[in-house]
Amino acid sequence: MSRTTVYVDELIREYLMFRGFTKTAQSLEMEIKFDKDKNMRADKITEHIFSYVYLYDLGSLRSYWNYLYKRFFRRISNTTIQNSLLKLETCLYKYYVVHAYQSGKPDKVTEFFDKLAPDLLNSPNKDSWKEWFSFQYLKNPETNSYFEPFFNKVWFDTFYMSLQNLISTVLDSVPLPTLLQWSRDGIFDSNDEKQKLQQEVNTLRSMLNDISIPSSSLSNLNTVEENAPLSKNQRGPNDMDDDFCIVSTGRSPDTGRLLHTEQPNASFTVLSPRDYDGHTCQINHAMFSNDGMFCATADIQGYVKVWAFSPDIKTLHTYTYKSGVYAVHWSRRYEKILYVGTGNGRVKVINITQRKVGTELTHTRDNAHVIAIESNNTGTFLVTSAAVIPPITTPPSTTTRPSNTTPSPLPHSFSELVIWEAKTLRLFRTLEVTPSPTPLLSLHYNHNGTLLVCGALDGMIRIYDMAEYQCIMGWQLDGYRPVLTVRFSVDDNTVFSYAEGVISQWRLYPMSQCLYRVTVNKTEPTTPLSFLPPTPFPSTSPRFALDTEGRYLLTSRGSQGVVYRVTEGIVEDTVLPTHGGHITCVDWHVPYSTRLCMCSTAAGFTRITELLLN
Repeated sequence: MSRTTVYVDELIREYLMFRGFTKTAQSLEMEIKFDKDKNMRADKITEHIFSYVYLYDLGSLRSYWNYLYKRFFRRISNTTIQNSLLKLETCLYKYYVVHAYQSGKPDKVTEFFDKLAPDLLNSPNKDSWKEWFSFQYLKNPETNSYFEPFFNKVWFDTFYMSLQNLISTVLDSVPLPTLLQWSRDGIFDSNDEKQKLQQEVNTLRSMLNDISIPSSSLSNLNTVEENAPLSKNQRGPNDMDDDFCIVSTGRSPDTGRLLHTEQPNASFTVLSPRDYDGHTCQINHAMFSNDGMFCATADIQGYVKVWAFSPDIKTLHTYTYKSGVYAVHWSRRYEKILYVGTGNGRVKVINITQRKVGTELTHTRDNAHVIAIESNNTGTFLVTSAAVIPPITTPPSTTTRPSNTTPSPLPHSFSELVIWEAKTLRLFRTLEVTPSPTPLLSLHYNHNGTLLVCGALDGMIRIYDMAEYQCIMGWQLDGYRPVLTVRFSVDDNTVFSYAEGVISQWRLYPMSQCLYRVTVNKTEPTTPLSFLPPTPFPSTSPRFALDTEGRYLLTSRGSQGVVYRVTEGIVEDTVLPTHGGHITCVDWHVPYSTRLCMCSTAAGFTRITELLLN
């Protein structure tokens, strides 16, 4: 029963957060904290009953017993159980008297009889109380032959276990609501069955991996005489659509592009990549448009290029900003709108069909860097993060820092989180960065725009309620490691984060519980700073990207892109071909059955690789 109740509570929490009912979720948390039913656990209910005995709180003891009676006991029609409950209630009050006497509280004994005497004389078990009215007048009741058994530990242990067992029986007999019945009868059986099936799949998979086919056998399959007539049991190429066939040329039957070498147990087949070399220096931002037709890349010299990759790679527009470019973001709703964050506190709004900058959004400080931009899926609001960090004369070392040391937080003079109306481009509201102002390096809305997750330079992950416009939760990473990228999972119940080469998955309820953690890039510099002209500032390049189905995660390891499965943990799945330089940012787009991975490098070129789901 208790297991079912806890599980359903979790389901309701997740549902409320998914729907954006944050106030209701907070009310639920408060109600659970003061839950009198104790998650329907008989042991916890029994402990709670005796806590009032040990506190000599007679009023609360009676009140809680009456609550249990109205909530559960009176619903039981079994006469035997009802009689047993009546007897155990009498024993409970008798133990209260004995415990008060043993604890040297004669005033509590007197108070008990003064308050309950009328009720005891009119109770169904009034005959069992006749001798007890003399208890308070005896000098040593523990030596009295009648009261002596009640001072025996064996009597108390027997009574305690009998009460707990009977409460457990009552809870199992109480009619359950439909949701609890469905959970108890269906979910856990299904989970057990799922675990058994998963074990069987793993066993069969390991057996399949142990099977080796001689290469000579494979070569024999490809040896067919050209002029040999097809027998009755043989079929031509057009009849083999439903069969597995070996393509000796190594080309994809559908696209004709060369296939990359298949990897054992990988979920994808890697098709040949396409490279874009429109930049001459390190790329710090790269992103697909929502429809996947365009790409936008920005480098550290302030050049932003909008280009297409299909059918041929072609640069469409080039924009230059002397103050530098620190964030690039495509609108979630308006596919031709591109936002560019610059180093002078401005966000450029570009309509790529008109080939010009339509307007710009301005933060309160001209010397602020706009380091993160995010829009919600409905296209109503745009959130931008801007900050100023004092110049640092000595670049921090990129050598490996001992794991037991903690970096010193960097000074800052300004940090701002602003909401804009996406349609009118007017300032809507400025949010307070709590508990202390710090640059927010990464922003991400949940699916319906009710929550905003922020990764910060101080190593803290913050969750904002976008209905109340305030920070409702947050947790600190160990060692104050800067959180460079954060993303909600597809179901909005967890958050993925990237800090110093480590990707972690966190539960929102209970807050800050780390479900999985994996080191994806051991060569990641330990410093949060990437010295980009014109001034040093933390690099906010997106270090990973989730696919739209929430099943896979794309990140990098040195000069290689790596795809991880994230359905049950964070497990390496597919490794992409080696790039010509260190990968600085990634993104991907899921058009249909394939996935397009974009990886940009410090050498200034971008590679798009198509993955075919096996």
